[in-house]
Amino acid sequence: MVRAERKYVDLMRPTTSFWCNWSPDDPIEVGSYGRFDLDTARFTVHGNIYDPEFQVLLDAVDGKFKISDYPPELDPVEQDMVLTSMGARKQPFDPGADAKTKNFGRAEFKTNFKFLAGRRGGVLVMHKPRLYHVPLNKVLEVLYRIPELAGLYIVPSVYKCRAYTLYLSSKIDETVSLALLPARGGHDLEWWSNTDSELLRQGTDKDYFVSPLFAAKKKLPLLRRLMRDMPTPDPEPSDKFWIDGYPGWEPIDEDGYDDPIYDGDYEPPVARVWRRTMSKSTRRW
Repeated sequence: MVRAERKYVDLMRPTTSFWCNWSPDDPIEVGSYGRFDLDTARFTVHGNIYDPEFQVLLDAVDGKFKISDYPPELDPVEQDMVLTSMGARKQPFDPGADAKTKNFGRAEFKTNFKFLAGRRGGVLVMHKPRLYHVPLNKVLEVLYRIPELAGLYIVPSVYKCRAYTLYLSSKIDETVSLALLPARGGHDLEWWSNTDSELLRQGTDKDYFVSPLFAAKKKLPLLRRLMRDMPTPDPEPSDKFWIDGYPGWEPIDEDGYDDPIYDGDYEPPVARVWRRTMSKSTRRW
């Protein structure tokens, strides 16, 4: 499949306010800033607010603020997190014919996922996730005043976890079984699954290095001045002037190719949705 990463990100986006990282072993760190690649949906990092050289930009807007005084904070461990897109459904664990091959009674996590035929479905599992984030209401308000961050996304928080599974289904009616078991020797964990699909990605890390989910915020444009001599107001001391943004790529079809319904000249969104609905209805008949 072409552009599997972009298809997976699009499928999972409605399930959470965070963005999915198709390559959790290549983590996106708290404080990173950059842009999304409109073809792959991958987040391209341009730098990090905790880099020593970034302090120069901070000094230009607030000479007293030192980013080293506000390191990222790590929240307590949360319950296992399971996210499923449309076309995927969580079910009770049943390994089928593999029931006697593993000691599933010792599994730290186990479940089945049912996927529908004819469409893609996505799943994300995080075992013992922890939220890693910049201090609330202390950092983003200063960053808002840095002009070099205009048009860029900043990563104020990241979910790290002990183990993860990402899966993008293959448009067939299938049931995928997952289990997180003690590895040989008992010093680590390892994933078991009844599928060896190339669209299955799994990993474990005792050091909580991997990051399957991250937040990406962009500046909220302030209202223009009502009168010529009125200054543009500074944001209030809070994080609310950073908002979730959407990079703006168009949807792709189930195989990762550009959806022809979205090609061509611009048309109003309502007309675009109507045309796409009628086109799909016609194909059914």
